[in-house]
Amino acid sequence: MGKSSAVIKGFFIGLLAGLVACTEKDPVPKPFCYLKREFPKHKYFSAFFKQKKFSFQFDLNTCYYIGDYTNNGQKRFFYFQPNLFTKFETEQVIDLIPLSAIIQMHSFTFNNSDSLNKLIKLSNDLVDEDKIKADSINFIRVLNHNDRVFGTLWFLYGNVANNFRFHMTDSVNRFVMGNVRFNCRPNYDSLRPTLDYLKVDLERMMESFKWVK
Repeated sequence: MGKSSAVIKGFFIGLLAGLVACTEKDPVPKPFCYLKREFPKHKYFSAFFKQKKFSFQFDLNTCYYIGDYTNNGQKRFFYFQPNLFTKFETEQVIDLIPLSAIIQMHSFTFNNSDSLNKLIKLSNDLVDEDKIKADSINFIRVLNHNDRVFGTLWFLYGNVANNFRFHMTDSVNRFVMGNVRFNCRPNYDSLRPTLDYLKVDLERMMESFKWVK
């Protein structure tokens, strides 16, 4: 009788464990990107971004949407170093609606050259992290001394998490860092027309970028 009870008890414990396991949801991987190859013509408007401690503007494609922003937060910038957080003052999102992607921008202020060098190093390290899986990399630099706009836009070719990264600074106390993230797993061959389209808009953004007093 005792043996039979033990068997029945074991059966129900196993059944309960199976039911619990079935209710746990495994993370769903992002689907591969297979995006459309026809896009609207490039038309722009001057987009204004008011951040916590400073503002800026640049030309933005009219088919993109300026999303919400968040003040005072921490961003885990490194996937392989989950304990490395960096404080940002404002996080701004731009929804690239027809491209199924977003631009993430993070704003910082600094008060000395050492702090600026650390921000530039963070930006470069993020590029290096993506560069591991990139087939090749290219970049353009912005050196606008009249408006004190200095920055770099990187193009990373291949199946990488971020095909575009950039930063802008006035080299005095303002710094903006950004990247593009697609809402799906990278598939460079199918993404290439989308990347070519977006590259034009990002170059326009960098060239038209201005600080607003």
